[in-house]
Amino acid sequence: MASEARDEVVARYARSSGLSRRSRIALGAAGVLALTGVVSYIGLKQATPTLTATVLGYHVASDHSVDVRFRVDNRESDRAVTCTVRARSANGDEVGRLNVPVAAGSGTRELSATVRTSSRAITGEVVECRLT
Repeated sequence: MASEARDEVVARYARSSGLSRRSRIALGAAGVLALTGVVSYIGLKQATPTLTATVLGYHVASDHSVDVRFRVDNRESDRAVTCTVRARSANGDEVGRLNVPVAAGSGTRELSATVRTSSRAITGEVVECRLT
């Protein structure tokens, strides 16, 4: 009688068979490997951008213009690029902005742009370059 009651309790409260411990460990390891692969891929894509811009120099030509020289390295040869160049005043405000189109083609190109300003600027910089 005690054994029947015990069997009934075990049958009622026993754990379901589900996945074995070995299967759960294997699935967890596969998930960790997949997540590591995705994070690594995203990190590598961010670490090696296909498009970079470097300011080579600038010259404040007058109270209303700044000449900016910059280099664009475009590894996407089949797409054109647009670079945004801006001028900033002594207090950091933006006093001029210009979008400069760059023709499609791989490699490095040196460009210059004259940014018209609303007041005297002290610096010229490339804000961003984007594929178009």
